[in-house]
Formats: sequence, structure tokens, C-alpha cells
Amino acid sequence: MKLKSYYFISCIFTVFLFLNSQSAIAQSCFSHPEFCRDTPKRDLRGVYLASISNLNWPTNRNATPDAQQAELVAILDKLQSNGYNTVFLQIRPECDALYKSSIEPWSYFLTGKQGLAPSVDWDPLAFAITEAHKRGLDLHAWINPFRAKQGTAIALAKNHVAVLHPEWIINSGALKMLNPGLPEVRNYLISIIEDISIRYDIDGIHFDDYFYPYSGMSKEKPQDAKTFADKNPKNISTIEDWRRENVNQLIAGVYDAIQEVNIKCNKNIVFGISPFGIWKSGAPAGISGNSSYFNQYCDPIAWLNAGKIDYLAPQLYWKINGSQDYLALSKWWNDQVNARGKQLYLSNSYYRMVGNGNWSAQEIQNQIRHNRATSMNATFGQIAYSYSMIKENVKGINHTLATSEYKYKSFAPPISGKDSILPNKPTAIRIEGTKLKWEVPKPAADGEIPVKYVVYAFDDSNQALTNKEDGSKIIDIIAGTELNLPQNLIASKYFVVTSLDRNNNESGDFTQLVSHVKFNNVPTRIYPNSYKDHFALAVKKMQASKKQVSLVDFSKHKKTFSKEDFIRDLNKLKSKGIKKGFYADEFAFSTEIAISKSFKQ
Repeated sequence: MKLKSYYFISCIFTVFLFLNSQSAIAQSCFSHPEFCRDTPKRDLRGVYLASISNLNWPTNRNATPDAQQAELVAILDKLQSNGYNTVFLQIRPECDALYKSSIEPWSYFLTGKQGLAPSVDWDPLAFAITEAHKRGLDLHAWINPFRAKQGTAIALAKNHVAVLHPEWIINSGALKMLNPGLPEVRNYLISIIEDISIRYDIDGIHFDDYFYPYSGMSKEKPQDAKTFADKNPKNISTIEDWRRENVNQLIAGVYDAIQEVNIKCNKNIVFGISPFGIWKSGAPAGISGNSSYFNQYCDPIAWLNAGKIDYLAPQLYWKINGSQDYLALSKWWNDQVNARGKQLYLSNSYYRMVGNGNWSAQEIQNQIRHNRATSMNATFGQIAYSYSMIKENVKGINHTLATSEYKYKSFAPPISGKDSILPNKPTAIRIEGTKLKWEVPKPAADGEIPVKYVVYAFDDSNQALTNKEDGSKIIDIIAGTELNLPQNLIASKYFVVTSLDRNNNESGDFTQLVSHVKFNNVPTRIYPNSYKDHFALAVKKMQASKKQVSLVDFSKHKKTFSKEDFIRDLNKLKSKGIKKGFYADEFAFSTEIAISKSFKQ
């Protein structure tokens, strides 16, 4: 491809031996990311976006669809601008739907009346996915599996499961929950997950901590005593262990159903849960209080042991060095997850910056710093609850993180054990005016094309190789194929663009950099040969510390140079005693990118 006149492109060279071997290092792929750095590039930064009681979105159940859409777009913009990369959107708060469902009714929190469709035909989940992905954000569908109705006086729709199947309900005060002991309940919930997973381009399914009621189950007259007697094919001896097994069966069924959808539909949906932050009182030593094991009858360690979960995100809504010490609990969870080869995110309590907690923003900051400690070797990031604190910038939390822990962009790490096929790297990376552009590559072996691209800016070629794991070198992560660059970056930086697939597997080439940096102290001459898209290059003496060569197009010159002209001039250089240097022939130009085919010393 013929370049525009006097258009500058830089080819970045490393030492000579490396140049000879560069063809063997076409791609850099990352399966063992670094998480113990001040600026990790693989770091999940999530936010729980609650719809229950109209807490975060939509805040007005009576608003028009246009207003609700505008509110959601503003939320996503704020999250993106403040360094977050993953949204956990609550789409099923009370066995109802903030999405089009043929199984469950429209949510009261969307339209003000359960079962009432929006006044305009739109699908909030589909809209949220599209808008999140436009911004390079992952979106996980947050679902409450068993909660059917909280203590508010909401009239249930005719097709609500509690109306259709009152025999499936257990009560805890005003709270109604589906009975986990019934196989038909578990099958019903699995069908809900299958429906969402098949129809929507979500990145994950997420459960929170609502399994059995927090208030516990009556020991004298348990509501599920008959279910325990009738639905206990394994003859589990205690009702408590039976309840935990009921939850285990649901988790396993959901995980298996998602894997089947992933295979049949070529998807990569992950499955995670955020249980209550204490597994058992006394684990670790010195920690006491209610627990997921004894109060909600759920056993996250059993899910890990069975391999039926991709990640855990325990709700550690306590202070560092408090009575339920964040440091001790997070390290305990980290070690349990690490021993079983899974991944841990930690749910952090932004909401405790107000009310009785009155935490400072530095408490959140210190928890995130701890999550990145070397000892936290299975911890891959954190999830904030709730968005309200980010929306209002309570105690300057946005500024605190945006100037420190979230100053630089990051992407969620790939989930181990999932898709291991790397995307193809982007092609035809070039600078046009003030835009860095590239082309979508061909599909990878699994049929996937990249869903996002990571753009890096480096000072030189050495830095591109030694600092490619440094998140501070990322200038943006986008879904498109072009990025506007400020003039100061164009004039001083070298750029690399890599691909991310749906599992956030990264693929790119850190030996092929694009730049407009000019090196006037490196004399060069370029001769067009008989092929319009090829050049031959002779370079005078080059110091070892200078590994750049600027290629300048003199195509507007009327004089043409033949191969004989090049050989003649090359011999003149040699006759002057310039014996050491780099000589390159057949520099192939493809969409303004110089690729060396051979090098001789």
C-alpha cells in the first residue's frame, strides 16, 4: 500500500539477535496474570446495581422508558469514567423480571405494578447489555434464586410463582421464599437460568446470599419438615444437612446448565455467588457471628470442592481490624479458594461510609490495597455495594480511587478452566491523522472474534516488552476499532493494540509497535524498488542504545530508484568504512505498518 507523502512510521528494533527471532514470537498470550502489583491490568472492578426497592436502578418505577434508559446510560458512563469494568445488574429481585420473560411477570420495580409491561416495547436487560458492552464493560445478570416476596405490600401478578404454586412457598414473617427442598422448585429455577443464558449476551450469572431465610427456620415446627420427610432420597440424617444439600443441588444444576448453554450456543457465561462473609463461626480463629453455613444453610466450600462454581465473592462488609476483621476473613477466603484452583473477588461495603458505619473513603482504599497484596494470590478484584455511594461521590470516594487504585484502566481476568482459545490479534494497526485504527481479525479456532481491544502507550520498544503487564500503560479499553489520540501522545508514544475475547483472554504482539515519533538523529534513506508496496533500506551506524528507525516516504520525488541504485549507494557506505550497522531489504508495507522480512549484520 502506497503511503502518503512524507508520512512517518517507526519500526521498533530490539537487539540484533532478538530481531532474528522475532518471527517466532508473533503473539503474547496471558494465562497467568499478575495480581500483586500496584497497577494490575487484570483486576475485576465491579459494582452491584440493585433494582430491589428501586435502590439504584431504576430509581423511579413510574418513569417513562426513555427516562429509565437515560438514567441507566448515565450510570454506565459514571462507572466507566471512574475505572470500573463490570456491572452486576439485579434483573430478578422477587421471582419477577426486569427483562422480557415468558415464565415470570414484569417487575413491580420497573413499571409500578407487577406483571405490567412497559409502556414502550423495550427490553431493559438487552438494552443494558448493549450499552455496557459499548463502553467495554462486562455485564453479569444478578439473580435472587429463592426470594419470592419481601415484606412490602406488593400485589403479586397472576403468573407469579407464589400465586401459581403456593405449595412451593415457605414464610419467614412477611418474607416469602421458594422452598429449596422441592426438586420442582430447583428445576424451575434452572429453567429460568437456562432461558436467560440462551437469549441474552450476558457475561455471567450471579447469585447473592438469599438461600434460606436469615432469620432462620423454626426448630420446633419447621415449615419444611414434611418436605424433609418426603424429599430425602439420600436419607440425610439431619434436616440441617439436608437443607445444605438442597442448595448444593441447585448450585450444581445451575452450573451444569450454564456449561451446556455455553457449549451448544458457543458462549462463555460464568457463574458466581456472593455468600454471607462468614462461612462458620471460628473460621478463621477469632471470628464469630452468624454464618452462611448455619443461618442460610449454604456451604460455599462444598461448591468449591465440587467444582460447581467459577468464582466466589463473599460479602465482607466489615472493617480492617474490626470484630469481624476484614484482613483475617479475606485471607481465609483467599486460601480456601486458592487451594481449590478457583477465583475470588471480595464484596466491599461502600454503604458503610454513611449511617452507623461512618467509614472514611480510606477504609475502602485500604481494603482494595490489601486485596492486591502478594499473599492474596487467588484474589482477582472486588465488587462495590452499593452504587449509591458512587453516584453521590460520598466522602470523595470517586476521587480517592480514581487518583490511586483505579487511576488506570483494567479488565476482568480470564476465568480459569473456561475458554482457553485465544482470540486472533487485531490487524492493520495504524495511525491516521489523530486516530489510532485497527481491523477486526478473522475468527479464532472457536469461531469468536474479539469483543474488546486494549490500547497501550509505551515510551520505547524495551518498555513494551518489560512493562506489558503494567496497567499504567493502558490508555483505553474499547469495543470499537479506533481511538482518538491527544497530540502529545502521538508525538511521544509507541502504541500496541491487543484483543480480548468473551473470557477476557488477551492476544497481541508487543514487538510490533506503531508510532509517529521522529528520530532525526538516525539518518535513513528509502528507495522504492520495482514493487510499489516494497522498500529497501540502508541504515548508517546505529548505536546499541538506539533501536528505532524512522521510515520516510519520498514518493512525491520524481526521481525513481532502481535496485542497482540501492546497491551502488550501499557500496558507497561500505567504502567509507561503515561496516557495522543494520541492513534491511524487502521492507513490506501493509496498511502503513512496516514489517521486516530479513535482517543482516
